[in-house]
Amino acid sequence: MQEFLDLLALYYLCDATALVRPMSGAEISACMETYDAVKAWFAPFDLAPRGSLERHAQMLQGYAGFQDWQAANGALVADMRGDAMARARGLVGVLVR
Repeated sequence: MQEFLDLLALYYLCDATALVRPMSGAEISACMETYDAVKAWFAPFDLAPRGSLERHAQMLQGYAGFQDWQAANGALVADMRGDAMARARGLVGVLVR
């Protein structure tokens, strides 16, 4: 469970960072990998090859599962999003100095 929560913390930090400042290409790429990992967490275990229609369908299914999980865990999601936003805003202050 901790691995999943760590992945979600990174997912929400990516979202928060994108809201407070422009992201570099490397950051965007890393965040896209994180988004895929979250969707894969909720997708069937044996993922089809990248770029295939089957993989696309599995990722859509995974995203739907993630949305369901967020709806069922609203308080935790709100706390994690709030922590991510505070962290992202704090990082902006560090970078501006």
